[in-house]
Amino acid sequence: MGSVVNMNAKMIFWQALTPVHPGTGQDSSSVIDLPVAREAATGFPVIPASSLKGVLRDGRGLEKNDESEDATVARRVFGYAGKKKKSDSEEEEDISQAAELTLTDARVLFLPVRSYAGTFAFLTCPLVLERLQRDQKALECDQKALDCSKFEATIPNLGQTEALLPQNTQIVHGDKVILEDIDLEAKVGTADALVQELGQLVFGEESGYFVERFALVSNDVFAYFSEMGMEIIARVKLDSDSKTVVRGGLWYEEAIPAETVFSSFAIGKDGFEELNRPYLQIGGQASVGRGLLRRLGGGV
Repeated sequence: MGSVVNMNAKMIFWQALTPVHPGTGQDSSSVIDLPVAREAATGFPVIPASSLKGVLRDGRGLEKNDESEDATVARRVFGYAGKKKKSDSEEEEDISQAAELTLTDARVLFLPVRSYAGTFAFLTCPLVLERLQRDQKALECDQKALDCSKFEATIPNLGQTEALLPQNTQIVHGDKVILEDIDLEAKVGTADALVQELGQLVFGEESGYFVERFALVSNDVFAYFSEMGMEIIARVKLDSDSKTVVRGGLWYEEAIPAETVFSSFAIGKDGFEELNRPYLQIGGQASVGRGLLRRLGGGV
């Protein structure tokens, strides 16, 4: 595709409606047979850009020999690898081309974690927000390109055992935020400006239920829940005759939990209309309802 100079960059947000299994394509040596894809440096779960692009392209339902204008546009935007026969002979010519639209990995922005009060909390941390601001600045995502507000809020500092919350939070029990087996000191009213900007940027008119469940936690606490807070699903393979589990037919899959919010960027000169899909199905186990995402705001 070339340099990103003179190209637009748009921010996209996705929310998991069902657990998502962006697999690694490899078995694991741990108890979890099929883990989710993770960033090498942080260990945070991630949906690879290749998976996003593949699903978006596949959603067009392109046939190999489709020569329509619509198919031509889709191949130009998402790229294509293949050959076709020349019109005047049996020989084939290579018609492969690189994609004009670049997608980045979809990183976790808000991670849902079970809470003693308020059912669950939307967690994020300074590292996640700093990376979002850095990438937004590096890609020169101005307001015109994004068609929405930029994320420019000051990211506050906090202690290792603190949780910064808005004034109208619903996840405080006494003076604590109890997340799974971890108790954090609730700092109510210390994240009002931050949560209002994030809520409007990501959820728009739906920001109410996000705001009352928001919590900014330390990087280490977020990393802990990114590792330990995934959904573990036991699967079995049954013998078709006896309806009993076949030998070796029990395995465990890891999935990113429903309600998780991801952020990603799309970079290109045009083709952004291809991203206007209200829903996507991504990752493995589609036949059992995994991987349903909805697109939130973000200016596409």
